[in-house]
Amino acid sequence: MKAVGGGDIWTWVALDADTKLVPAWFIGSRDAGAAYHFIYDLKDRLANRVQLTTDGHGAYLYAVEDAFGSEVDYAQLVKSYGAAPEEG
Repeated sequence: MKAVGGGDIWTWVALDADTKLVPAWFIGSRDAGAAYHFIYDLKDRLANRVQLTTDGHGAYLYAVEDAFGSEVDYAQLVKSYGAAPEEG
């Protein structure tokens, strides 16, 4: 059998910052479909309102809004890499 195509595989992980427990994980592509699958799985595993922080991947915006609506405190953490600013 010949393998056709290829591509990237990502591990999506939800990690509780306090307990270090992993309530949800998913292995798949880094696209909107995977984001929806992962976020809905996470939502189904949570009993209470949560504070959710993701990286800046745009697919999270729609998936989180669709899954949680207004029942989440959501933020994106976007890191900027480069030279340190010069002190003035």
